[in-house]
Amino acid sequence: MVEALLVVAALAVAVAVFLLLAYVRRSALSRYGSVAMAARISRRMPGRGWAPGFAVYESGTLRWYRMFSLALGPRYTLARTDLEVSERREPVGGEAQIFPPDVAILLCKSSRGEFELAMTDSAITGFLSWLEAAPPGGGLFR
Repeated sequence: MVEALLVVAALAVAVAVFLLLAYVRRSALSRYGSVAMAARISRRMPGRGWAPGFAVYESGTLRWYRMFSLALGPRYTLARTDLEVSERREPVGGEAQIFPPDVAILLCKSSRGEFELAMTDSAITGFLSWLEAAPPGGGLFR
């Protein structure tokens, strides 16, 4: 019985430490300004594979970080000059159940392939403004 309680206590401490470290990481990255957005990291099942996260805009790049991760670096780094938005759509099927009503999904293309980002309408406005602010010849919106 005592051993079981020790295991449960150890698991509780491990979860608490993880949550604390994730919070500290998020707070540190938020100092530079961040925007909530989800990225689809897997397309194996329709409507599934979304991971919550946030993006930090720098002059010519967008760095996307997973919300629940201890990684110090971004999961994706997208160069503005190598990025275009090819489609905007509303969530469908299971996506409509996990995203709030004001979220839209952008299908983006770069030299690394296609990927999808989900964000609120106001975040999309900021994203498109950042994308269109690229120097001439880069960051096209189609």
